[in-house]
Amino acid sequence: MQELVIKNVKTTQYSNINLNKIYDPDTQHEKSFEFQKGDVVSPYESKEGKLAVKFYTLQPGKYNYPYHYHACMEEVFYIISGTATLKTPKGDIVVSEGDVIVMPANENGAHQLYNHSDRPLVYLDIDTVGSHEIVFYPDTDKVRVMANGIWKSFKMDSEVNYLDGE
Repeated sequence: MQELVIKNVKTTQYSNINLNKIYDPDTQHEKSFEFQKGDVVSPYESKEGKLAVKFYTLQPGKYNYPYHYHACMEEVFYIISGTATLKTPKGDIVVSEGDVIVMPANENGAHQLYNHSDRPLVYLDIDTVGSHEIVFYPDTDKVRVMANGIWKSFKMDSEVNYLDGE
């Protein structure tokens, strides 16, 4: 049974995450996907609940994730402090302390944060969680499938026939 959870952004334990080093350590990328993340609750680890709640700190000049949208998961960002550029399908929007951003689970919810300022950006990320997810990356024409412990990325043009190999 889940317990009540109270965590403070200032005292939460953070992990340093560098997606460039995790996924492609031998390649120099134009963008640096690097941040600090502190879990408040994570159904991925506890196997309980339907919300993932995390604190993020995004240092100046860094991106949170590649530009993407979800097929199933809805997300909410609450900007605690700092300023960043939010890339959206309608163009770039500057977000700052006190802003709440709600991203639906469709192409209208495509997003990416970039800290264009000289101060850290701190935000709360709340996600709905299900047993599966499909993430689309419109800038690079990729799709990521996440289900039953499988996390795989594909180029959209790498489709195979449904009966291929049957």
